[in-house]
Amino acid sequence: LVAMGVMNAAIIGMAVAISRFREQRILKRILATPLRPVRFLTAQVLARLLLSLVQAALILAVGVYLFGATLYGNLVWMFVLVTVANLVFLNLGFAVAGRAANPDAAQGVANAVALPMMFLSGVFFPTDTLPEILQTVVRYLPLTPLIEALRAVTLEGQSITTTGPQLLLLGAWVVASFLIAGRMFRFARV
Repeated sequence: LVAMGVMNAAIIGMAVAISRFREQRILKRILATPLRPVRFLTAQVLARLLLSLVQAALILAVGVYLFGATLYGNLVWMFVLVTVANLVFLNLGFAVAGRAANPDAAQGVANAVALPMMFLSGVFFPTDTLPEILQTVVRYLPLTPLIEALRAVTLEGQSITTTGPQLLLLGAWVVASFLIAGRMFRFARV
């Protein structure tokens, strides 16, 4: 649930917020100020990264204190994983915002990106029950390695070093999603 919550908040939240800024012409106004666009976008990303860590902590607290969940691993590594994966999801949110005509469209497109990952990446049921071809595709979605790494670190008590393949895949997604977002998002449309 931590992975799903972080993904949804990042993709949908960023896409809708940036689309709303564009619709209200806030992005164009910022171009007329001394504030550099990269600083504004960096502030947006950092604020959402912090919120994702708070969100993850709250979800864990509810699970542990209200539902009696037991965590066996190092929670610091869980927060590291959440932060790295959140970079991927925020980049995807920027990519969606770059193409959406308005906040409503951004929300719809962001949901279309997030929902398949949520249902196919192992949040609700194991991925090994999927057809073989779908298992191969799902293995490379960004939510899948996050879920696998989070389970290994927090539920199985493994070191983060044992999640090397998942970390490599998440790292590749950080780079790929950054390139996609850079290609699709423009601070101000011409």
